[in-house]
Amino acid sequence: MTALSRALQRRTLKWLEKRIPASQRFALDLKSVFIFPSLFGWGFIVVCGSLFILGTNYQNNLMLLLCYFLLSLMLITLFVSYQNFAKLHVRALPVTPVYAGNHASLTLQCQQPGKPKLSDGLFTVTWWQQADGITCELAEHNGHLTLPYFTTNRGLYPLPRVTLSNEYPLGLFRCWTHLDFNQTLVVYPTPIPCKIAFQEEGHDEGSNTTEQAGHDDFFALRSYIPGEPVHRVAWKHVAKGGDWVSKEFSQQQAKMGYLSLPATDDLETALSKLAFQVITLSEQRIAFGLKLGRQTIEPDSGDNHKHRCLTALARYAPVGAIA
Repeated sequence: MTALSRALQRRTLKWLEKRIPASQRFALDLKSVFIFPSLFGWGFIVVCGSLFILGTNYQNNLMLLLCYFLLSLMLITLFVSYQNFAKLHVRALPVTPVYAGNHASLTLQCQQPGKPKLSDGLFTVTWWQQADGITCELAEHNGHLTLPYFTTNRGLYPLPRVTLSNEYPLGLFRCWTHLDFNQTLVVYPTPIPCKIAFQEEGHDEGSNTTEQAGHDDFFALRSYIPGEPVHRVAWKHVAKGGDWVSKEFSQQQAKMGYLSLPATDDLETALSKLAFQVITLSEQRIAFGLKLGRQTIEPDSGDNHKHRCLTALARYAPVGAIA
């Protein structure tokens, strides 16, 4: 049964890929919305059928009238349920990378252009084939729904489809859709505190710092260049009748070098220690590179460089292993 269930799930996903292709935003319509009676709705249909049989058998016009009234109400509910759910515009905000063991969050932004208020009723959001999710009203959260995604191991994880459903107004029908926002979650290794194993290259031994332009210590005065920030102007010098000059600053920075996998630890521990070193050097604004197997990232600094190095650690697999 398990193999049959997996095969059926694969067939369903392939069908959904054609019917509702992956996208960053969706405008729900007839093609992407599914509607079917809920469990309560099927019970309602059984009651209507019973009233019809009783009314016909005993020739009771009041029972038949009640049956027709309930069926009419159900048909109107079908129309209202679809109108409330369709025309909803849904887009996913970029998912933020996390460290292994923490939970990520996918935030959906729901809007209904041209309407004074958002759709009514409780909306339920779950991951594909998952029972647990969140249930809330769109108006209470300004159209934002945040769905958690729990992680245990490092890596790159394509996020599954998101199921969005609603049973407004009477719970007789369930409207739902399965949306693929084509997003990949990056899970960094969990940092483990350790010493910085920084391998300096291209410099003489005996000195470990260099001077570069920065914001820490006063270095010298130079001629003012039009367009520079005015807070760098040496106003005391100008007030004494001197020419406009700008103050230059310098900061101490460690020599550029590389981080690499320590050979004394197992792979996951080594990657976690590297993650701690990457974070520490980035916070200290020290330029560094990363040597990881056959991949070499040249020395740099900044948030983009930090993300690039941590992503390389997240997706790293030894040669011959399956990534």
